[in-house]
Amino acid sequence: MGDGAVKIFLNTQGTQDDVSKELKAFLDYVAGKETEDSYVEELEEAVKKAKRNREWRHEYMTLLMRDQENQEIGEKRGEKRGEEKMAQLIILLNEDGRLSDVVRVSQDKEYRQQLYVEYHII
Repeated sequence: MGDGAVKIFLNTQGTQDDVSKELKAFLDYVAGKETEDSYVEELEEAVKKAKRNREWRHEYMTLLMRDQENQEIGEKRGEKRGEEKMAQLIILLNEDGRLSDVVRVSQDKEYRQQLYVEYHII
């Protein structure tokens, strides 16, 4: 990814069976499957204890609400950017006399994307 860090991606649905028994047990736990690994059992107890902790629950809910707000902000920015791109495309199509394409881009997302590229909007 170009930042010099080493990143390891693990898949809870993997089928190659190329990880340790302990890691497999942990991945099963993450995937919601029951396992009888002692580390996973300790982890489950710690998670239950954390869920009972009122301060942590409050902090978690605060972070969750902030994440939801940030997601809404991002979606609004994305919608605004999409509207701006569409408006720019419609103006350019109109200038080129391509009025039939104006209707088509309002209904055909793939064609709209092609024209964004053609008109160097994206």
